[in-house]
Amino acid sequence: MSLTRWIAAGVALTAGLAMGPSAHAQFSMADDFGAEINPQPPGQHYHSARYFTTQLTFGPYRPDVDSEFNGARSPYADFFGNDRHLLIQVEAAYEIWQKVGTVSLGLSSGYFSVSGTSPKANHTGPSSDKSTLMVVPVSLSAIYRFDYYLVRDEFPLVPHAKVGLDWNYWQITDGNGEIAIDSMGGRARGGTLGWHAAVGLAFVIDKLDPDAAKAFDTEMGVNHSALVFEFGHYDVSGLGQSNRLHVGDTTWTAGLLFEF
Repeated sequence: MSLTRWIAAGVALTAGLAMGPSAHAQFSMADDFGAEINPQPPGQHYHSARYFTTQLTFGPYRPDVDSEFNGARSPYADFFGNDRHLLIQVEAAYEIWQKVGTVSLGLSSGYFSVSGTSPKANHTGPSSDKSTLMVVPVSLSAIYRFDYYLVRDEFPLVPHAKVGLDWNYWQITDGNGEIAIDSMGGRARGGTLGWHAAVGLAFVIDKLDPDAAKAFDTEMGVNHSALVFEFGHYDVSGLGQSNRLHVGDTTWTAGLLFEF
């Protein structure tokens, strides 16, 4: 499935979640005799307490393996080409400070895979030898979201910034699905440390249907739902360690964010 279709599917999922409780547009609580308790006027939003966020994002990714060789060699391009492929990431962040904006500590993980064929030794074309590179990025982030005007005035645009540390597990398998062995007998798998910095913007969609968002919050504890876009630089090249596979990139992601 193409990246565009993944993102479209995610947007459709958010819309479905937001519209699902629409039957409760006139939300109110009732006692055992059916009398309303603290009825809420239509359109007036109800907010539960905020504790953490989760987000699911999709984006193009190409590990910068070839940057290690400063142009002398290009093993990644030779095996896998120069195209970008889909990276899927999931992040959960706990909110530790809520004053002028929100500060969170987040942990994320993802999945990336690309397959290709190695070139022939005489460079006359691809050989029949296939290999697959898999990368599982894990990140620990400090996140700041400037949601002051969202909380005060329900302004739907929320910028954010994050910095943190990374550890990316990677492995290369051959055509039989076994870990590849290099000419020195080493196994083609390992982990690379790194760091990242990113900025982004969330568009909170609660205002598209305030009553449905109110019911979604009350019934499932989802305080806010948003579409999120992020641009980041991921320098995953070993933090000064030598002989580490470079698997970082500078790229963007987009997806869904929920605040509980």
